[in-house]
Amino acid sequence: MRRVSASNLLTPFESGVRAVVAQHRSLSAPVTDLLAVVVCAVYAGQAFQTVLWDAPSVFVATNYAYLRVPWLAWALSPLLHGGLVHVVPNLLTLLAFGRIAEDHLSTEQFAAMAAVAAIGSIAALAAWGLAFGSRPYVAAYGISGVVFAAGGFAVVHLPDHERVTDLELLAVLFGLCAVGLVGVEALGAAAVGSPASVNVGHAVGLLVGLGTGLLARGCADVHVVEPESRTSVASRGSHGGIAPKSRHADEGPAPATREPPEGVAAADGHARRDAADRTPDDDAG
Repeated sequence: MRRVSASNLLTPFESGVRAVVAQHRSLSAPVTDLLAVVVCAVYAGQAFQTVLWDAPSVFVATNYAYLRVPWLAWALSPLLHGGLVHVVPNLLTLLAFGRIAEDHLSTEQFAAMAAVAAIGSIAALAAWGLAFGSRPYVAAYGISGVVFAAGGFAVVHLPDHERVTDLELLAVLFGLCAVGLVGVEALGAAAVGSPASVNVGHAVGLLVGLGTGLLARGCADVHVVEPESRTSVASRGSHGGIAPKSRHADEGPAPATREPPEGVAAADGHARRDAADRTPDDDAG
């Protein structure tokens, strides 16, 4: 585990790709996983409907749905996508970084963040399209608002910890890229006087994530898995009867039965985050 610094952000795979993959697999993120499955199921339905309507592509069929069955299209809008080039990147980034954000929040907190980001991004896209778009109708869809929320959360929350995993460094790097993308779009639109070129859905999702990071101070312990031994630090909601390790500032020394023999240095397999930034309610978060 390392500090969040410019040099470390440039080397998120210092411990190797296997270590990062192992850390990611150890995370418990039921909401993110369920959301990804639902997105896949909805896209399969979109593909089937494209065939039924004899549409040339999923993109055309999806936009047509907003004219033919608007009540259903708007209800499913955060889950709809306009083709493989749209759904695949969204799914990959959702699974990669949404699971990290969820591991630092309670299930309820993450679900609330995802819901606000999803609905808020669609509402913003629709309003922005009506205000600045050139088409006679508006079709807004996609789960990217939740993806950008996960990135915004990582940028604000993870640097508060003294030490983070390589996987979390990667999440911070992604969040910084998300901030940069939204910033570049906004500056470009202002420069050419074209507000319609800004993806306000991304911007709203990012803001929701930044706000969640500022408001949610308590978080779960994070799994740190070594690819060889597969041992880990138990996190909130971990199973198998492993109790979370206390990391409060006032925790006492380890029992005498666990002390190493005299003259032998004790090896701590995992670095600890700064106990000073934890609250007494951390384990309940």
